Amino acid sequence: MFLTSIIGSITLIPGFIAFPLAKSLFALGAGISQIAVFISTLMMVGVVTALVEIRYFGKKATLARNLMAYCLSFIVAIIV
Repeated sequence: MFLTSIIGSITLIPGFIAFPLAKSLFALGAGISQIAVFISTLMMVGVVTALVEIRYFGKKATLARNLMAYCLSFIVAIIV
């Protein structure tokens, strides 16, 4: 789950590609928790877009939002 969370955090893929990708990964044998954390971090954590976010919201708010989203992704994966 840690590896998929890192990949999801640094990847910039739109939702209409990410969800079919998740279906393909599931068909190939990936676990539900790994897919959940991948999709969650992909949609909520923005490492690639952090510089733009820092410009508009500030460093502290960007860091706080990304850390909360990262932690929430693991909570979602555990619940799923």
